[in-house]
Amino acid sequence: MSLRVTNPVDARDDAAVWHQWYPIGTAEDIRRHNRNQTRLLGMTLELTMQESGIVVHCEGRALPVKEHIGYIWTTLGEPDTPAPPLPEYDETDRISMNVWSTPLKCSGLRIIDNVVDNGHFPFVHPGILGDQDHLELDSSSPLVDEHGTLWSRSQKAWLPITNSDAEYTYRIPSPYSVILYIHRPDTPDRHDILGVFAQPVSEESFIAHKLLVWIEEDWMEPKQLRSDQQWISVQDKYVLERHTVKKLPLNESETSASADTTSIAYRQWLRDNDVRYGAIR
Repeated sequence: MSLRVTNPVDARDDAAVWHQWYPIGTAEDIRRHNRNQTRLLGMTLELTMQESGIVVHCEGRALPVKEHIGYIWTTLGEPDTPAPPLPEYDETDRISMNVWSTPLKCSGLRIIDNVVDNGHFPFVHPGILGDQDHLELDSSSPLVDEHGTLWSRSQKAWLPITNSDAEYTYRIPSPYSVILYIHRPDTPDRHDILGVFAQPVSEESFIAHKLLVWIEEDWMEPKQLRSDQQWISVQDKYVLERHTVKKLPLNESETSASADTTSIAYRQWLRDNDVRYGAIR
């Protein structure tokens, strides 16, 4: 397979990417590390800690800032939708935490594509999220709702720890964000939730912010939950950074129609929204 080399894209020319909210870290991490700069869409952001909160400037312009689901969010554009709502974050019987915020050397679109690809579970996360004796995958029927959000509902994949199939629903509210709902058989109307929000530093690098919103049970230990999720993320990071092509191709050159239904739908959704930043058209 050969892919045509594409010229760099100025994020300001990509409306679907420019006019979005992005997390730039947790307030706790920014303050603890006394961080005064970060990068977003090829631009340098200046961070200033004040008693009233964290102030963000870019090229002398004050940017909108909000604290939401544990992160500081900002935007370089003028979004017409809010940062992804997640009311479950504030439910009192949940453990909610930032699992990690770490840099990766590839397009942030690739991690969203990776999250929705159940087909890699047995090979990248054997014994944790899948195993090679259970490779069967249900095809899904992705749909786009009235708000433009891409959904892929009720996908099933083998989960070794329960010795049964787990059921997942994916919600993609913006090109660089995905929220995973893990169905709970004992409480069908509630879900454990993982959010992955990519902060695109450039077209070929990003910071991955991974959020856990888990219904608390007696056996759970937050430090162990964090450690387990970080190990899964390390496995994904190893694979993602070894792609020869750092951007995400928006065709079926890396997908299998029988296994990657949601991945194909995500790439089509990116094409439909004319996403070019971090992608190969």
